[in-house]
Amino acid sequence: MPSRKAEQIVQVLRQEILSGQRAPGSKLPTYDTLIEQFSVTRPTVARVLKALRGEGLITVEGTRGIFVAKTFPHHNRYLWVTSEQPGSIEWTSFLATILDLIQSKETGIAGEVIPLVGVDGRANNPAYQQLCEAVQHSSVAGLLIMNSATTYLLPALQAPGLPLVAIWAPLPNAALLSLDFNGLIERACARLMARGKRIAVMSPHAPNLERTQECLLKRGLDKERLWALHTAPVGCERITELLFGREDRPDAVFVTDDNLVTPLLAGLKRAKVRLRRDVFVLAHCNWPRPIGVSEGVEHIGFDVREVLVKGKECIDAQRAGDKSPNRVVPPRFLSEVIYSKSIIREIG
Repeated sequence: MPSRKAEQIVQVLRQEILSGQRAPGSKLPTYDTLIEQFSVTRPTVARVLKALRGEGLITVEGTRGIFVAKTFPHHNRYLWVTSEQPGSIEWTSFLATILDLIQSKETGIAGEVIPLVGVDGRANNPAYQQLCEAVQHSSVAGLLIMNSATTYLLPALQAPGLPLVAIWAPLPNAALLSLDFNGLIERACARLMARGKRIAVMSPHAPNLERTQECLLKRGLDKERLWALHTAPVGCERITELLFGREDRPDAVFVTDDNLVTPLLAGLKRAKVRLRRDVFVLAHCNWPRPIGVSEGVEHIGFDVREVLVKGKECIDAQRAGDKSPNRVVPPRFLSEVIYSKSIIREIG
């Protein structure tokens, strides 16, 4: 473990480097000069330089000496932070898709994205420790934060410092990256009206259900031909089976949350209803991981890679001096997705 004195010197030199006081590519003082400047031993200086080299802030060029790095790795390194854990009730397909793309290095970002999952603010939480170290040392370009009741209160995120981007919901001291869900509902309703005369809407979120109802009624759908079903994944299969057991069953369905798609398909199967022939199903999705394509579901949703790339744009803008560079991600059908070739390959 480095000595306390070595860590103090690391902090001094790191600050000088990151602030520009020591310019990229400039030569650092010699071992002897650093020993004299900080009144420490040669092994202590060696620990200091090893730590800075490990952070990518300095390079050693043989007998020529030690130099400040010309480019810093943290300028292309980002943290994605969520308080949720895979397998928990709060873990959604949106979060799962982000994590999957990060782990498979398919984010669309020219740089490294490091996932911090299950950040809960406890001192013994490894993910939170890593977050605190990144904030303290400014060792990443910025943070992509999934806002929640937990992340909203994390002490490490309270003070201005590293560029922060809150995804979906506002966060103090952070830019906001919004998903245009109202736009998604409008475009979905237009598509539904062109494909069906009796329409069912299924959603676990009451506000989205209400907005979709209003939109369809404004477009001229008869209220008697509209089913608005507030349902969670648990119970969705049975509700679908009962709905399609009716003689006046819907000929089109809109699913506002892709977590409902799998139980919906199971319910249709139990009711012996075939997609495309008996019913048109349009579902929200997270591109490039739509659910139910092979069964015949059509999709509209947000490209997760576009979310991450626009998040990086917010961070870059903050680093350039823009204090509130907010962005909005639009909804897209398959034909409109920026990365459509890879999606077609995956689902084709």
